Amino acid sequence: MQASQLAEYDDIAISLVIDPLLGFKTHKMNPKFRWVTCNREELRSIVEEYISSGNLDEACNGILSTKWACHYLMNKDPLQKQLFKEHLCRYLRVFSPNSGFSILPVRRYSAEKLEAKISVTTEWLKSSKIHDLCGCIAEMTEDEEKRLLLPGENDFSIMFSTRKKCSQLWLGPAAYINHDCRPSCKFISTGRNTACVKVLRDLKAGDEVTCYYGDNFFGDNNKDCKCETCERYIATAIHIS
Repeated sequence: MQASQLAEYDDIAISLVIDPLLGFKTHKMNPKFRWVTCNREELRSIVEEYISSGNLDEACNGILSTKWACHYLMNKDPLQKQLFKEHLCRYLRVFSPNSGFSILPVRRYSAEKLEAKISVTTEWLKSSKIHDLCGCIAEMTEDEEKRLLLPGENDFSIMFSTRKKCSQLWLGPAAYINHDCRPSCKFISTGRNTACVKVLRDLKAGDEVTCYYGDNFFGDNNKDCKCETCERYIATAIHIS
């Protein structure tokens, strides 16, 4: 998928699956994105039924058969429809009875608004791979960077490939993973343009999944980082002094 296509599909899939269940609007690539005009209770009911039954095809088809989704897909070609369906299913699998993790609301990262985090719902041993906690990667041209990115608003999921010398858009359920300087997991490739996470230390139910974003993601040497590890380090240093 092209970056612009991935960004569009991701915003819509989130608004159809994640937001109705959490009850608030989570991150979007389009800062002006509005709630889709579907019946959110209907969408919530479809996802809740999937949580109970585990029938992915039924849940996916239920969402795709809503009036808004039918209208959105009406002028898409078969490949575009297939790519959108695949991305929609990535988000639905978050709520699979066997996914082993969930997306939860959190206020730790902002006192003003709810945000989201990933927590595991079962035990995961070191070196395990959480396959459903996945994402897609799309290389960005300079033109796409200028058109799509607003620094500080929607650049939450941008990586730079030192090998390919270009920025890459990283979206999907794993984009909800928060940063920590002592991460519990790391991103690993599962294909040319996909990745999931690998567990770095044993996790118990309720533990948050975190990954390391990079050395300079939060300023030079991450000097502006406010992750839990850094906050704990600062608090300890103040206490000792």
